[in-house]
Amino acid sequence: MPTRPLGLRGRIVGAVLVTTVATLLVAALALLGPLQRELRSAELKTLGSQVHSALGSFRFLSQGDLDIANALGKQTPGRVQRAVTELRNRTGGEVSLLAYPLVLIATSDTVSAKVDSFSDATAAFESGKAIGSFGTSDGQAVARLATPIAIGGGHPSAVGRDSLRTYVLAIRKPIPEVAGAVHVVRTAFITAALAGIALTLVLGIPLAATLVRRLRRLRQAAVRLADGGPGLGVPIDRARDEVGDLARTLATMQRRLQHQEEARRAFVATASHELRTPLTSLDGMLELLDDDLRGSDPDLEDARSLLERARAQSRRLGRLAADLLDLSRLDAEVKLRSEPVELGELSRAVLAEFELGTSERRITSQLEDSAGPIWALGDPGSVARILRILLDNAVRVSPEGSEITVELHGGDAVALSVCDHGPGVSPDERDQIFRRFHRGRDTGGQAGFGLGLAIGRELAERMGGELVLEDTDTPGAKFTLRLPAAHAPDADRVAVA
Repeated sequence: MPTRPLGLRGRIVGAVLVTTVATLLVAALALLGPLQRELRSAELKTLGSQVHSALGSFRFLSQGDLDIANALGKQTPGRVQRAVTELRNRTGGEVSLLAYPLVLIATSDTVSAKVDSFSDATAAFESGKAIGSFGTSDGQAVARLATPIAIGGGHPSAVGRDSLRTYVLAIRKPIPEVAGAVHVVRTAFITAALAGIALTLVLGIPLAATLVRRLRRLRQAAVRLADGGPGLGVPIDRARDEVGDLARTLATMQRRLQHQEEARRAFVATASHELRTPLTSLDGMLELLDDDLRGSDPDLEDARSLLERARAQSRRLGRLAADLLDLSRLDAEVKLRSEPVELGELSRAVLAEFELGTSERRITSQLEDSAGPIWALGDPGSVARILRILLDNAVRVSPEGSEITVELHGGDAVALSVCDHGPGVSPDERDQIFRRFHRGRDTGGQAGFGLGLAIGRELAERMGGELVLEDTDTPGAKFTLRLPAAHAPDADRVAVA
């Protein structure tokens, strides 16, 4: 039977616990070892200072005293033993006076001297320097110090194997305080470590459980969204942490999906209606036209009227197809061209396309390009498409006999503006009209799908520019397309797409 993988809560608690234990172990290794070394070094340094200050009692010894003691080979009462005993009282350790080669002259503890190898004394004899080390005696830690001394006119630098004028003092001082101090610190550290681990478990388990519970709610909400659609709500998590941010992001995604779903439904309903209406009208007009033409005396005027109305419906269907094609290209992120475009020439070409529609409604259109040729960096076809969208909207909302103006402005960021004298845009719709499938309330009774301005803004942004609705003091609306400026090319101008 396959084992169930460890859950997130177990992994979090385990990771925190392992991290805590590892941190405590590293801290123990980094603290206890150096602490013991530092305490031992301090004890050895103190011992050295005590020995150095007590060497005065050996200055009064003569070489004869030491020769007698060396000859006897045993502890001798008198000045030598008194100096050794005085040094022991000062240092608190066992003192032995040795001559080379390891001849014991005097000692304060005969028993300890018998079992001591005095290896440090040999090193002190040979180097002429004090040797400090640590060892154990009867299971107890001791600090060992072997320091050479000169008696009877000698000097430690004159140490030699054949000289008995230089001697070594070997001191063995128990240091139970170091072990006791380390033991106290170790005990306190272990106690603190256990308390820290317990506190980690006490705090970590509920925290991990809360985190997992919040994540589980988000997972359940995501599953509900996948099964039931974006209309279902997402639980609110107001915590200011990563999970709270995730919950708010999921809620934002849900709202956007819901808005897109509503927009899709609105588009389907609008497109169905807008498609059904012209198609029905077109079918009826063609049927009437067929009846007129089949008669023995066809009514040509009525036939021409029906034909013109049929063409209007066909153009309406063509605009819808063009909008849907533009949307599909934008969503597919088809790469746009980036080249110098002369806005004056392009504007005149596009305005010529609208001459028939504007003349029928006695709407005049003019181009203000007194500044001369103005070059922008962009895709010629996309710039022309944006201008067509703006002019088509202006023509549809402008009353008969009004005027539409296309203004060109140069500079670091060139601008192309379309001004009309229609009903304008209400303040609460200034941002909404650039969203897909949203139509303004004042459309002059003209049908549409609410796609033109959304397409125009996305095309402008894809070319590194922007499409905005500007504030004006005059009636109507003023839409401005801003694009990066460009220099006139040396080659022939590119024809408008």
